[in-house]
Amino acid sequence: MTAKIQFNGLILLASYIQRLYVNEQIKERLEQKSEDFPVVKDYFDSVNAIMPMFVQTKMLTGTQGQKLEQILAGTMDMMQHYFEPLNTSYAYKLRIVTSTLFAEKLMIQGILHLGEVFGEDVGEDMKKRLPFYEERTKMINQVVAAKQADVEPTPEVVAVIDKWYEGIAENQQNILQDMNKIAPMIGIGKKE
Repeated sequence: MTAKIQFNGLILLASYIQRLYVNEQIKERLEQKSEDFPVVKDYFDSVNAIMPMFVQTKMLTGTQGQKLEQILAGTMDMMQHYFEPLNTSYAYKLRIVTSTLFAEKLMIQGILHLGEVFGEDVGEDMKKRLPFYEERTKMINQVVAAKQADVEPTPEVVAVIDKWYEGIAENQQNILQDMNKIAPMIGIGKKE
């Protein structure tokens, strides 16, 4: 197991936690109290504490591996409830779109950081994606703030959210299946 592969796994795990974190945060802001928010915040804080140590040492301690295994199991369980196929509300679609944009932005930032840490070129395409996601996350934050202030979205905004949501919903299986890559990449879980 190379440190680069492990770091990739950590980035992937962090992006899923970011997805859940933003989703639960918006749920609290727009709809209801989230029982999962404190748990997801703990996962978020734990991974953010492990990452800089890993960057310095290029290895995980046994304790960090155990913690990541627990976090991954909890994250995988929560992701099974992330998509709500029967929920067609604007607020739900807005949560999914917003959390996906933030997760993808974190993934891009992580890949760029991986390139810096390991002295590798990640390609111009990856560098060009970051401004796109920075713009989208700023815009979507404004849409969420408007919804929180009970400002009725324009038909154009609803159409954009619907379109983005549909794209995400079409990839639901891929999103959930990609989580199975994390444990082998990080080197946790059952050894074969």
